[in-house]
Amino acid sequence: MDTVETYLEQIQYLEEYQCITYDVYCEALDLMLEDKLTKNFFYGNITEGLFDNIRRMNLSQQLLRVFRDLKNNLIKISSEFRLNLTQIVTAFRQRSIFQMFKAFGFNIMLIFRAFGELAKFVRKGLLEVFREIYKLKIFQQLRKGTIKVDEFLDKYPLLKKVTGVVVAALLLYIWLNMTFLGDFEYDFDFSDLAGALAGSFSITALFMSPEGLMLLTLFGTGTAFGLSVPWLGKSVYNLTVAIVYTGYSKMKGRDKTWKDTMSRFKRRMKKERLR
Repeated sequence: MDTVETYLEQIQYLEEYQCITYDVYCEALDLMLEDKLTKNFFYGNITEGLFDNIRRMNLSQQLLRVFRDLKNNLIKISSEFRLNLTQIVTAFRQRSIFQMFKAFGFNIMLIFRAFGELAKFVRKGLLEVFREIYKLKIFQQLRKGTIKVDEFLDKYPLLKKVTGVVVAALLLYIWLNMTFLGDFEYDFDFSDLAGALAGSFSITALFMSPEGLMLLTLFGTGTAFGLSVPWLGKSVYNLTVAIVYTGYSKMKGRDKTWKDTMSRFKRRMKKERLR
């Protein structure tokens, strides 16, 4: 069985997945739906010149497993929410969902493990640190340069231990919650998430970003998040439900059927969320 360390080690290979384009991703989803997806599909559709790297990593086999595991969860969601499987796959075709998956190397288990790492920091008091930073307006001092980064981190030593994986999970957490709270058009930069996984986007950079301000404001003012870290980190299924919900929120043609579907998702997610 794969360990947390095994999944986190895959972060160094995320760049290899950049050869997967949106068109390839959509075609793979369609073939997955028809049970016609094989590893030969990825070999035939990757960017020319990357074959040796992909063969070395056995990338096609990894992607095949990811899509097969994804379909198993989508079938469960289809049954629970009384949705056609094709409708759910349509939600996954949204470009923002593709960008999110690409940042994590199309590995939903890596996303799940990232939330597990975030949960460890939550248990150590990370959210309380965020609330204090907001209350004392320290993030404003950091932005104005009246407090130095080293001084800031010395004041909150827990932040020194926050890894790029945890920052990426925080960014994704914000994105999923903005959708749940009703901001369907929230403009999110997935390059920051990818940068965090690559180690080039730090916890201090997070506080400088619009997402960081959103995070501190929501926690600092006591605004309740719709989805909690424990709920998202409880199972891959819960995480998949949140992603499907977000995909649906981006769909056009928001008629009564769309509204009823969103309501069913929201009732389930509210009922099951953990604090």
